[in-house]
Amino acid sequence: MIETLTSDAGSIAVRRPARARVVVVGAGAIGLAVALQLRRAGVEGVVVVDCNSSAGMGSTSRANGGVRAQFTTTVNIAFSQFTIEQLRELHEQSAGQVGFKSVGYLFLTGTDAGEIALRRAWELQRSLGVDVAWLSAAGVIERAPFLNVDGLAAATFCASDGIIDPHGVTSALWAEARRLGTSFAFDTEVLGVEAGPSPRVRTTTGDIETEFVVNAAGPFARTLAATAGIDLPVVTRRRNLACTEAVDGIAGDIPMCVDNDTGILIRREGAGFLIGFSDPSDPPSTDTAFDPAFLDAIAARVGNRFSFLEDVPINSRKCWAGLYPETPDHHAIVDAPAELPWFIQCAGFGGHGIMHSFAAGQAVTELITESRCTTFDLHPLRLSRFDEPGAVVETAVL
Repeated sequence: MIETLTSDAGSIAVRRPARARVVVVGAGAIGLAVALQLRRAGVEGVVVVDCNSSAGMGSTSRANGGVRAQFTTTVNIAFSQFTIEQLRELHEQSAGQVGFKSVGYLFLTGTDAGEIALRRAWELQRSLGVDVAWLSAAGVIERAPFLNVDGLAAATFCASDGIIDPHGVTSALWAEARRLGTSFAFDTEVLGVEAGPSPRVRTTTGDIETEFVVNAAGPFARTLAATAGIDLPVVTRRRNLACTEAVDGIAGDIPMCVDNDTGILIRREGAGFLIGFSDPSDPPSTDTAFDPAFLDAIAARVGNRFSFLEDVPINSRKCWAGLYPETPDHHAIVDAPAELPWFIQCAGFGGHGIMHSFAAGQAVTELITESRCTTFDLHPLRLSRFDEPGAVVETAVL
């Protein structure tokens, strides 16, 4: 039995060596969705452990809030399709707590190479049932009249893509997982994972003997895996976001707009606009302090398609940074090493944790309950792929 203590935050803290069937390390969107799908499948004894005082206080709380199926590989598209549908259902079930808005994603390019890449992605997306449209400049202006379409070569738009409220997603996932009987151990640091007669998770509040461990530790997944001798190729990078002051004269619900040529994306945030940019040259970091140099980076790029924002002041009170745990090919790892089949890695989602959360949860659940995943082809997400030739790289990374 697990000795428990309910805190003011509603958490359940482990106080002595305990036993569970599944220990999920990490209470972000991935860990919460894993726990929820396990309980939906009837798995008993699910415990989620997190070093923070409540759910979703890590990278999930710092997310941009976009969800999209416009990826460039089959597995990422499938993960998005499954999760977006589940987020819609959770939105209805939670009386709108998820904050789902189908504003769409609009991708833009002005180069020949960009057009070729966008068409290749569009054809794959359409073949997999994503209702994505190929737009002319006139079609872009119809949906986003504030954009600069000079020299535009191609654009795609998917109306079923959209935005969510990361805090609302966390609250809804956490509430549903608790309703179904998931236990939570907050303010609890995981010190390591050990094999033995029974796998054991060592924590600052006591050890937990278990049958399965799920590594959903996000930016700290590599460190956790290393305690069991696993080399997990997940590198964490800081990603910054900035919000402008109010911009009048533009409709509130606009698409998430992505300039593929500069890497700048924008969406509405209150009365202003949120601006994002992921610099591929940024070094690894776990620093979540906003980088002021980010403002120079976006200032040099934002005028290409979003010239209406060039002279709009940034709201210094609404700038923040989060962490992207990334793999070399920008695909997650959902797999258990052959030598430790009970230690399932569910990490490396980059900035796609929320939009792939339910699919990750479903995949892990099937690995635990059926020893194989049938809903998705997890071959592209296997851990061993990094030692093999012929990597397939996801290129729609924002």
